[in-house]
Amino acid sequence: MMSPPRLLATAMAAHLPHLPALLFVFLAVHVPASHGNAALLPTTYDASMCHSSMCGSVNITYPFYLASARKETTDYSETYSCGYTDLEISCEVEGRNGAPVPVIQLGDDKYTVLNISYNSSTIVLADSDVLGPAPCPEPHHNVTFDYKWLQYNTSNYDYENLTFFFDCYSKIGDSVPPGLHKDYQINCTRLPSPPDGFVFSAEELGIGIAQDYELASHCKEIVTVPVQREALKGNVPYMLATGDYVDVLKMGFELEWNRVTEEKDQCYLCEGSGGRCTYGQSRAFLGCLCSGGKVGNPDCKSKSSVLSWHSSTMSRWFFLGFLSPALIICTFFFLPSPSRLVPHVCSFPPARTWFAQFRS
Repeated sequence: MMSPPRLLATAMAAHLPHLPALLFVFLAVHVPASHGNAALLPTTYDASMCHSSMCGSVNITYPFYLASARKETTDYSETYSCGYTDLEISCEVEGRNGAPVPVIQLGDDKYTVLNISYNSSTIVLADSDVLGPAPCPEPHHNVTFDYKWLQYNTSNYDYENLTFFFDCYSKIGDSVPPGLHKDYQINCTRLPSPPDGFVFSAEELGIGIAQDYELASHCKEIVTVPVQREALKGNVPYMLATGDYVDVLKMGFELEWNRVTEEKDQCYLCEGSGGRCTYGQSRAFLGCLCSGGKVGNPDCKSKSSVLSWHSSTMSRWFFLGFLSPALIICTFFFLPSPSRLVPHVCSFPPARTWFAQFRS
C-alpha cells in the first residue's frame, strides 16, 4: 500500500501540469484590471499647479488655470489640470513690448480675457483680432463654445448681438440699391476706404425684413457677435456704422461659468470637502486635489481610494513578477516521469515551505 505522503505527491503531480492554464486565466483576469483607469493620477501632486497666477492684469485662479500648469498622468496617456477643462488660459506674449496677454480658446478661435470676477463668476472676453492695431477691424467668426462650463450671462441679460454683413454686392455689375439700409452701411471714418459691409444691432435687424433678405442674398459673409448691452447705450445706427462699432467690440462680452451643483456629481463632492477638481483633456473627472499635495477620489475624505488602487496594482505585479515564475518552475519539477515520481521542494516567502518534501 502506498504511504500517505506518496499518495499526496501522486495527486499533486497529476494536477500540476494544469498550472500553466490556470496562470493564463489569472493573467487574463488581472492584467486588464490594472489598466481599468485610462488616466491614472499620482497619489500626490505638485500643489503649485493650483496657485494663483497673474497674466498681465488678470488674476488666474481656480476653476481657471494656466495651460502651462497642466501635468501628465502616471501612464502618460493625457494631462490633468487644477480646474475645469474648458477654462484653460494661455498667457501669450503679444505686441512689440512683449506684454503678457491672457487668452482663452472658444471653439477654434482665440479670445482675449479682459477681466475675471470670481465674486460674480463672470469673465469678459474680446475677439483677439478686433483688439489688433487695425483702426476698423472686421470680426470674421461667430462666437461658439460648449455650454458645459460656460454660458451667456442670462441672469441680467447684459448682452446683445451685433450682426455684420461683409463682402456685399461684390460681383461685377452689382451695386447697392439706393436707400438699402443706408444708415447701416459701414462707413468707418477712421479709414479713407472703409470696409464694405453693414452692421445691425439685434433690435434693428428685423425692422425691414424684405431688405434683410435682399442684403443676405448679396453678401458672402454674415457674422453675429455678442456685445455688452451697456456699450450700445447712446449709439444710434449711423454712429455704429461710422466706426463706433469698433469701440463696442473692444469692450468685449460677458460670459458666466457654472459651478457643479448636483449632489451626486463627483466634482460637487470634491469641492464640498475643500478640494479642487481635476479633469483630463477629454473633460472626464479624474480626482480631487486636496491640501498638502494629496489626491483623493472622489473627494478629500476618500484619499484611501486612490491609494488602494495603487496597492492592489502593486500586489498584482508582485504576483506576476515573482510568484508566477516560481510556480511555473515548480510545475516542471513536479511533472511525473515514466519511470518514477520525482518530487521536489518549492519555497516562497513568507512561508518557508509551501510543499512538503517527500521521500521516494
